[in-house]
Amino acid sequence: MRSAIYGAGSLGTILGAFITKNGGQVDLINHNKAHVEALRTRGAKITGTLEFTQKVSAYTDEEMSGTYDIIFLMTK
Repeated sequence: MRSAIYGAGSLGTILGAFITKNGGQVDLINHNKAHVEALRTRGAKITGTLEFTQKVSAYTDEEMSGTYDIIFLMTK
């Protein structure tokens, strides 16, 4: 199943990091090119009660292609 989190800001990135950490596959989509580039190069760094850095798949909305089975919309 192909899935994405559209609007991978703070909450979407956290959700995507946990899904990926637990063996799921999800693409993180964000229009902020600098944020996407940071996710690609450094991964998603989670800080708080738990602390870890997780490699994730990140794309800008312009780079989205193909069909997704499910898209989680994470906007304000």
